[in-house]
Amino acid sequence: MARMATCTICEARKGKRYCTARGEDICTQCCATEREVTINCPFECSYLRDSRLHEKREFSEAGMPHRDVKIDDEFLQRSEMVLMLMAAFMNNALKPVPNATDKEAREAIEALVASYRKGENVDPEGEVAQGIVTRFREKLDPFKAELQDREAGPFADTAFLGVLVFMARVAYGYDNGKPNGRAYVHYLRAAFPEGGE
Repeated sequence: MARMATCTICEARKGKRYCTARGEDICTQCCATEREVTINCPFECSYLRDSRLHEKREFSEAGMPHRDVKIDDEFLQRSEMVLMLMAAFMNNALKPVPNATDKEAREAIEALVASYRKGENVDPEGEVAQGIVTRFREKLDPFKAELQDREAGPFADTAFLGVLVFMARVAYGYDNGKPNGRAYVHYLRAAFPEGGE
C-alpha cells in the first residue's frame, strides 16, 4: 500500500488534498489557512468554492464605501439594466488577468468612482488596476454615449456614479480580508461566464 505524501507546505501533516494552484499535495489545515493568503487558488478549485459557503466577513456600516451617495430600491430598479451591463463590463475587464484580486478590482472601481466625482479621469496607482480601468472604459464610453443620445441625456453622470458606488459596495461586501482574496472577482465570473462580450 502506497504511503500518503506529506504536505509540501508544513512538511508535517499528511497531504490529503491535491492543490491545483501548487500542483502538489497539501494537508487540509494548510489548505484552509493558506488559501488566498500564500496560495493563489484558481476559480475552479472545489475546496475554494466550498469555503465560500462558510466564509465569515467582517461587515461594518461605518466602513461602507461612499456613504454620502444615496442608493435606494427605486434607483436600483430604474438602473437595473445599466447596473447589469456595467458589472459585465467589469468582469470583461478582469478576464485578461486570471489572478486579479478583489483588492485590485476595488482599486479600479474606486478610481472610476473618483473620476465621476471629479469630472475627469482618475487613474489608480497599481498597474493591474490601471489595466482593469482602461478595459472597463473601452466598454463603458461607447455605451454611455449611445445611452445618452438615445434618451436625450436623462441618465446623467450622477446615475453612473450611483451604479459604480453600488458596485463598490458589493465588492466591499465580498471582501474576505485575505491578501489574495478573489471572492468578488469569482462572483462576477460566475454571474457573467461569457465575460460580458
